[in-house]
Amino acid sequence: MLSVNTHSPQPAETAPTPPQSGLATLRERIVALQREIEAEAVRRHAQIEAVLPKHRASALNLAHYVGLRRNDLRKLQLDLAGIALSSLGRSEGHVADALERIAHWLGAPAANAAPVDAGRAEQILHENTRALLGPQPRDRHVYVMVTAPEVAAVTADWVEAVLTAGADVLRINAAHGSPAEWEAAIALIRRCAAALRREIRIVIDLPGPKLRAEIRRTEPGVLHLPRAKDRLGRTTAQTSIALVPRYVGGAQLPVPPRWLRRMRAGDVLSLTDAGGRARELVVRECTADRTRAECDRTLYLTGGLALAWKRGKRVLGRGRARAYPRQPAVLQLSPGDEFFVSASGTIRAGRLPVLYCPAPEVLGCVRSGERVLLDDGRIAAIVESAASGVLRCRVLQAAKTPARLRSGKGIAFPDSRVPPRVLDTEDERVLEFALAHADGVEVSFVNAAADVSVVGERVSKHGRPGFAMVLKLETREATRNLADILFEAMRYDPVGIMIARGDLAVELSFERLAEMQEELLWFGEACHLPVVWATQVLDSLAHSGVPTRAEITDAAMSMRAECVMLNRGPHIAAAVRMLVDIIRKMELHQYKKRSIYRPLGLALGAAGGKPAGGP
Repeated sequence: MLSVNTHSPQPAETAPTPPQSGLATLRERIVALQREIEAEAVRRHAQIEAVLPKHRASALNLAHYVGLRRNDLRKLQLDLAGIALSSLGRSEGHVADALERIAHWLGAPAANAAPVDAGRAEQILHENTRALLGPQPRDRHVYVMVTAPEVAAVTADWVEAVLTAGADVLRINAAHGSPAEWEAAIALIRRCAAALRREIRIVIDLPGPKLRAEIRRTEPGVLHLPRAKDRLGRTTAQTSIALVPRYVGGAQLPVPPRWLRRMRAGDVLSLTDAGGRARELVVRECTADRTRAECDRTLYLTGGLALAWKRGKRVLGRGRARAYPRQPAVLQLSPGDEFFVSASGTIRAGRLPVLYCPAPEVLGCVRSGERVLLDDGRIAAIVESAASGVLRCRVLQAAKTPARLRSGKGIAFPDSRVPPRVLDTEDERVLEFALAHADGVEVSFVNAAADVSVVGERVSKHGRPGFAMVLKLETREATRNLADILFEAMRYDPVGIMIARGDLAVELSFERLAEMQEELLWFGEACHLPVVWATQVLDSLAHSGVPTRAEITDAAMSMRAECVMLNRGPHIAAAVRMLVDIIRKMELHQYKKRSIYRPLGLALGAAGGKPAGGP
């Protein structure tokens, strides 16, 4: 904790001059730091030499920054600020130059000129940002990226709305849709952008190796069809259900096949649903291709339900609903409960539930005492024992008690050293598509330098100049290997990093996230690579049309990055407009960490004045 001098300052004319011995001590400390950053550059020589020539000075500065931040500088910063010298608090992009200038003012002999000063550092960062994200917006330096909705919802109206609101980059999540759908969406986006005379960059999100837990224990299938109702609970529309001989999927009730040939519009099916509630389904349509019924109540349907087919008061048939497919069980987990995680096969688990994670290479890296996070961190457990790829785990905490866990939810091992990324079949397919149709890719779950090279080398071999890579930093392992990841990133161009705050919060905790997002911003500036600030920015506004106070403050903080990403939502255009407005206003006050002092109406108003040229 930094101490603050609360004594009243002395008048300037009587302020004491620091003694020469104090200046000498400061000078020695600065010179010692200069030696340390150069030693770090020597240790990183091979990594510096391996980057692209255009990134060489940035790689050297990154090495200097790593060397600088190995030290506790807090006392030195206060001492420097006390004599009105730079406190090193804004030196990320030009470490050697900042130290050399301070040393000069303290009387140290002149050293060799630093490769990057403050002006050149800012210039390089802007050049790299334009290469990655396109021409700088006319009225701001921070770009806005928007996640497209499901490809079927990417209409001309949607594209025009978000582009007019101020979006500069559109992101397509390849976890949904097909290459044909992505291609149609990209073509539509480019047509709309051309009509608006806007240049738009399009990036594709590689699905990446997100692990999911599968529950193989099954239970009888249940089809839940909720009724449509308004805010007062009144039914607003009938629930439509197809009557079929065999369940295939969706809103279907499998009935005795012989009934379907004789049914007529107006017939009624009476039943008692799985919840014990009496229900009636009225047949509305009977054709050669389909039979459709409606109900004005919520339905819970299972196989074996007793059915009565009526026409008026006459019962034409009695039977039972045919089978619904069995479905994965829903587990209920509370603190203290135990479960197993296994890669494949059958294990002797007794009554304990088993989660299957088809990644033996990952489970083999997990050790006792390490954490397991389920369902985006809603359930946290600890590994009690690990042997032969089977983990026995105990729940530590849950968002609710008991917490419901469904099959297919994410599973993460934030404390474990996971193996390097490989491009699976799905990644290969998406990357090939992106190289042919998009302007870049976002690389998910980058944990180490090798994860960068496995995608970067494929892009380089394809020989497409200007194809962008955005490296998503979303795991604890990525933060451990951050410097190596950034040195590897500078072997490619254009390239940037994304602070994927959602997954980072799960892996690090929300408390640690607040600190980590600052550190990632600093490291991005140290290597002059653009940073994308992502996850839940103005999320309430995008979904409900009304922002929260907290997310307005969060949006104002986000403009210290080079780009801010918004997720999808029915009110996304309004969210883009508000974000752009916040960025414009905040850029009058701040650039990166640096406060910029324009005339303030609060100050001038108090003195009876008026801001010159200000709002």
